[in-house]
Amino acid sequence: MATFTAALGLVPVGTAQAAACQWQRTAWELPSTATSGTVSASDGSRYGVGVTGTRSTSWPYDYTDAHGTLWDNGKVVLRIPGAKPDISGVNAAGQIVGTDYVGGKFKAVTLDRAGTTTALPSSPSWNGSSAGVINNAGDIAGTARIGTKIILVVWPASAPGTYRELPLPTNSFLFLNGIDEQGRIVGSTDSFGFVSDLNGQWHALAAQGSNAKGTPGAIRDGRIVGGTSNDTNYAEAEWDAQGSLTRTIGAGAITASAIGGNGIVGGTKYVGTTPRPVLWRDGVVADSLAAVPDTFTIKAISNDEKTLVGNEYSQPASYTCSP
Repeated sequence: MATFTAALGLVPVGTAQAAACQWQRTAWELPSTATSGTVSASDGSRYGVGVTGTRSTSWPYDYTDAHGTLWDNGKVVLRIPGAKPDISGVNAAGQIVGTDYVGGKFKAVTLDRAGTTTALPSSPSWNGSSAGVINNAGDIAGTARIGTKIILVVWPASAPGTYRELPLPTNSFLFLNGIDEQGRIVGSTDSFGFVSDLNGQWHALAAQGSNAKGTPGAIRDGRIVGGTSNDTNYAEAEWDAQGSLTRTIGAGAITASAIGGNGIVGGTKYVGTTPRPVLWRDGVVADSLAAVPDTFTIKAISNDEKTLVGNEYSQPASYTCSP
């Protein structure tokens, strides 16, 4: 561990500061016919999207009756009647993006709060497409497939009815983790994490060590957070808009998954042998979230950093700061 720490320049996690917040829990609503729910994306404050349904009580705990769901302030306001469309992103205006099955193809779509879908423009050469993330400006990023090749696509809000195919190396797996307000996109392929910059050029997220990989969790204003791993170690990681490492945190820090409006970072670290949610600022634990259960995982942090949105074992929840 000492060698790895020196090589990556890991920042030791300091003693947790006294928490400024008393975090008050709000369990999000579940439909009467559902036993579980999971939020997959949130604007950090008002809206969240994910699935609700019946979840297996044994590994791998899959849903047997999953329906796409939109929450507004923790209340269910839309539940997709059937298996499609999948919904994967939402912005502060309540605009939803996802994937529907139309005319024998999977197609990237937007949805309104009534569940009405609108297909995003596509190329005849695509075998299918999917919308993954959206920012508050309405820029949407997703993927398309041409044969066995998966490509990165953006549908810019400034040019409705158009799309751009962005360069990425050939890969067999592509997952998008986020898009910031300026339009930078972060994601993961089968072999590396990346950021696509404002010119549409990709940069691999730097990582060090044998078989090292950087995996992004979130991006805000060009600041990227996530985790790095190699054959022997892991760490929370932070990168700039070109994918260069700016900070790593060891001492049990696993990964980061969200950034608040004033720069606080939310993620997971080991406390003893138990992974727990935590907030960092400038590489040091700012709040150990001692009163928040270890089953809570942070998906988003509000602009004012007073709301944490995420999942507990059986349903989404939010925690609100009460001084």
